[in-house]
Amino acid sequence: MKKPSKKLVLIIFFTVSTLISIIVTYTLHQIPTQETKTNTLCTYSSTATYDYTATLEPNMINDNRTTLKPNEGTLYVAVTKQIDITLTYTFQATLPTNAEITYSAIQSLKTAAWQHPVARIPQTTTNQTQIQLAVLPFNKTELEATKKQIETETGTSSNTYAFEMAPTFIVNANTSAGSIHQTFTPTLTIDLERTDEGYVITIDSLQQTKANAITEDQTIIHSETINQRYASYVFLAISTAGLGFSIYFFKKGRPTTRKSPLEKLIAPYKDLIIEAKESPKIPQETTIIDIESMEELAKTSEILARPMIHTKNGKEHTFYIIDSNTRYQYKTTEEQT
Repeated sequence: MKKPSKKLVLIIFFTVSTLISIIVTYTLHQIPTQETKTNTLCTYSSTATYDYTATLEPNMINDNRTTLKPNEGTLYVAVTKQIDITLTYTFQATLPTNAEITYSAIQSLKTAAWQHPVARIPQTTTNQTQIQLAVLPFNKTELEATKKQIETETGTSSNTYAFEMAPTFIVNANTSAGSIHQTFTPTLTIDLERTDEGYVITIDSLQQTKANAITEDQTIIHSETINQRYASYVFLAISTAGLGFSIYFFKKGRPTTRKSPLEKLIAPYKDLIIEAKESPKIPQETTIIDIESMEELAKTSEILARPMIHTKNGKEHTFYIIDSNTRYQYKTTEEQT
């Protein structure tokens, strides 16, 4: 078995190297050269905790209990006289802070048709990070009287209504990691509504928290990926150049196939020539005209619209045109051409 030439081996080697370098370069470009990492410098939170004590009328449903705290039982409208509510607000941070907290609150009576403020806590600023607010008690008799008056004035009527406590806490604080600005509105709603249990009072969201953090974005440069990319560029350049040179020298070293003089002679007239295995017999009455050149014979072929027939006898080549009883021919040998 004939071994492949060294030039062919080099072409194969550099072709494989070029493909590998392309794949490596593409893969490395899918890996980011940098990434952004977020570092948490300080976390902080505002927490509002509501508590209540419900004062009850004499009743059977709660075993004659006179008060109920959260999760101690269902508050029925008919036996609930008053609900005393407290709110404790707390601000916390993982770094020492110089905090300034501004707070205010509004308490409202509301139905689906209207909302009416019944009490306000004026805006106050303090440096304390824990604040206790006195909330207007939920007095059923007083609130229902207010509701009835507003419904008389507005011409509306509703079997259900709500008592809403809507405080606002604005925090401005300084830490070693940066400034803190936070607004917190932990709204508490007391609903009077009819459910499967009866006409009851529901109080939701007794504890609410809003948390946030001071962060810093850090850009990390992957220098190893950058260096690998540069190395892949060098590898790609070398393999591509090697492939180009190896193809060039391979082509340069290949023997050039030269056309014979006869092939050069008939090349311009290939479309006019028909190859024949042997020369047909010439009738005695045929007139033979020898043409001086292949070019003249080609012109005659075009004028007469007849093809040139080519036959070979040893080293002699004959090109001729038959037109009725006339034969136009041109003869040559490989040596003559």
